[in-house]
Amino acid sequence: MNTISPAELKEAAKLLPSSPRIFGKLSKLLRDPSTDLSDITDLVNADSALTASVLRLSNSAMYSLGTSVDTLDEAINRVGFRELFKLVGFAASKQLFAEHNRVYNISGSQLWENSLACGISMEVLARKIGYDDQEAYTIGLLRNMGKMVLDYCVKNDPQYPSYNTQSNLPLIDWEQNNFGITNPTVAGFILVSWNFPEETSLTIQHQYQPEEAPRSLPLIHLLNLSNGIAEKIGKGLHGESNYWTDWKAHLPRTGLSFDEFKESVTEIRTSLARVVANF
Repeated sequence: MNTISPAELKEAAKLLPSSPRIFGKLSKLLRDPSTDLSDITDLVNADSALTASVLRLSNSAMYSLGTSVDTLDEAINRVGFRELFKLVGFAASKQLFAEHNRVYNISGSQLWENSLACGISMEVLARKIGYDDQEAYTIGLLRNMGKMVLDYCVKNDPQYPSYNTQSNLPLIDWEQNNFGITNPTVAGFILVSWNFPEETSLTIQHQYQPEEAPRSLPLIHLLNLSNGIAEKIGKGLHGESNYWTDWKAHLPRTGLSFDEFKESVTEIRTSLARVVANF
């Protein structure tokens, strides 16, 4: 086993698109009552590919009113700040998971659709129980980020193995044995270095085993449930299913009822299909 160092992780993270950091900064701006429209447009326009994706979605069947929008100002006037945040999240995660991931032997589109399913699930479930759905959505979308960082770390090193998708070995055990670190730990480490909230980092770090978190956070249990929903609607990832089997035990920790959880699955499946179809 060759352990990957924090310095190597930080270097690999530099190869990621800028869009996840822009997404995180946008979240902070939208919480600040002194933020004005120019602050938001300046931030998103810093990434031309991100802007182009947001405009394309604003003109899609999800939002189109028959006339096209050509600028972020026009898009915001059409969809509002809340929906803009969601669109930037869709586009940022699409950029983040654009490439085939050799370490996990999985396509970028599979990673993106899983992250999207988790982000939508987190948003829907959080809204039902009165939690901050913006924070929950962010956590769901970025929950796979560590997988991309690990892939960049070892991309040019033939000594590192790829996950055997036929084996269905528990993923974080396989990661620990091969890299000396796990993808949720990597994601948490990078998000802290990017100044994301500590709660965001902690939730992602303990999504597979919420009972091992240093303190109880309902969002950790909510993320575990959301990952299970992604599995239920056909968007699960190899090696992870065993971590979501005890989903009923997480319901009391979140305040969700069984009926609320069950009703949410159909809504999440429909919302996910709508986004994917319009991208």
